[in-house]
Amino acid sequence: MVEDRIERQLDIDATADRVWGLVSRPGWFVNDGRVVDHRIEEVDEGVHLVHDPTHGAFRIRTEKLDPPRYAAFRWIGGERDQYMDERSTLVEFWIDERSGGVTLRVAESGFAGLSITEEERRRQVADNTEGWEIELAAARSLLDPLTVERTVHVDAAPERLWEVLTTPKHFAAWYAFDGADFEAREGAPMELRWAEHGSFRGRVVEVEAPRRFAYRIAMEPDTDPGEGDSTLVTFEVKASGTGALLTVTQVGFDVLAEHFGAAADNAAAEDEGWGGGLATLVDQLAETQRR
Repeated sequence: MVEDRIERQLDIDATADRVWGLVSRPGWFVNDGRVVDHRIEEVDEGVHLVHDPTHGAFRIRTEKLDPPRYAAFRWIGGERDQYMDERSTLVEFWIDERSGGVTLRVAESGFAGLSITEEERRRQVADNTEGWEIELAAARSLLDPLTVERTVHVDAAPERLWEVLTTPKHFAAWYAFDGADFEAREGAPMELRWAEHGSFRGRVVEVEAPRRFAYRIAMEPDTDPGEGDSTLVTFEVKASGTGALLTVTQVGFDVLAEHFGAAADNAAAEDEGWGGGLATLVDQLAETQRR
């Protein structure tokens, strides 16, 4: 008989409160390998319809929240007011503190009660086992306080998104609002300008069209990027559903010179900036698609 329960765990170098901010969100684990923000509707008390841009909509019932230690959700089927537990499994998360961070544990149970064939049950357990390993890794990557990572889904083909990321006039429209100068060529110099912050120099370090574009950027205006005073920004593009996933990561805060301040504070400030920039990018691409 197929196992009724999946259990996995992973260490994350982040505080319990930071991890709880993700784990307590209904359906955060519905994604395409990277955690994205969902549109979430409350359709009944404790029941949410989670809209994922790649996989569609799922009903998820919040069973229990005990911050910041335990959260439980149930996948549910059926129409509103006729939710059916026999078509569901229970997903539970535990956050256990340890030195330097937490251990995040997940268990999914109830496969034996599903109204499906033994072959289908076996396949679902195998798929979900692999899926939880991917989801836990995605959570660890997202929650690292010394790294910026943001992922958005855009309603555009990867080739169109690539053009917006690697063409200076488009890059300036959604991120470096007062100008961008660079070529999408490895080793090419880069300059990004903001009236309120100054002009920042960089260097393109990787170009793999239409999947990966990376550059190193100085932390201070009017200086060349060097060791201890720059960070690495990477864009990754992946076809997903009817559009594409864009993931931006920024790393290197932990090796900056001491006078730049705390690594986590610098990462948090950059994360906020990317949040605004990516929101603008998504809006602009959506408007382009409507034309």
